[in-house]
Amino acid sequence: MDKHLTKACAGIALATLAGPFLLGCNSAGSTRSSAPAKSPGTSASVPFPVAVGDTWTYTLETVGLPPAVLVKKITGITPVPGGQRVSMAITEFVYGIPKKFHQDYLFGTDGSISFPPPGPITSALSPPNAGRVIVPPLSVVNSGRPVTWTVKMPPVKLAGRKISGKTHITVQGGGTASVTVPAGRYRVTVVNMTMSSTSSWVHKRIVMVQRMWFAPHVGEVGEEVIAASSGSGQVLSTEKLQSFTAR
Repeated sequence: MDKHLTKACAGIALATLAGPFLLGCNSAGSTRSSAPAKSPGTSASVPFPVAVGDTWTYTLETVGLPPAVLVKKITGITPVPGGQRVSMAITEFVYGIPKKFHQDYLFGTDGSISFPPPGPITSALSPPNAGRVIVPPLSVVNSGRPVTWTVKMPPVKLAGRKISGKTHITVQGGGTASVTVPAGRYRVTVVNMTMSSTSSWVHKRIVMVQRMWFAPHVGEVGEEVIAASSGSGQVLSTEKLQSFTAR
């Protein structure tokens, strides 16, 4: 699975959108945009600016790992059937040491946001040829209707045993809320991604919830991954917007 999806199962990659998902970089060079960015590329889904050069800087905290800084920057936009392929350069800093990687997203004409194919996850609500849905169309998010599908994990060998499994994924709007992150206070649309996994190695079901917050003209301002299997509701990781720079 993609990093932005895997991080919810393993304590975030995401591994996207993200998450992304998403570390010792000083963000003093970033310019915080407090006024709404009127980008002509703003998505029709959960309002998300889409312009080359748009940059998001996040603080990332994960249980058992050192604090990190995550910088995401749009480097390219390409029209494709069903929407736009948005290329994102992502740099993760831990103790000031950068680790760079790349992720493509598909912003659909129906307003959905997904990872482009190839990918095992598909949804009838995603654009043509879409792979793995992060956010359904805004009308579906606002209705609270769940979008659910199942991913079968390809068999792998571990300690001499062949391990297989599957994950049931549900994406559902969670209404609106006010959240405060280092970049400020925002009124957000909440999107929850619930992952329920079983495998031939561990028969007990593992349930994680990735809760994402989207603000108009800013995009994702934060997210958290919650362990839901035991009912403890322990927050395993948090990603919070430190600054957003519009093109």
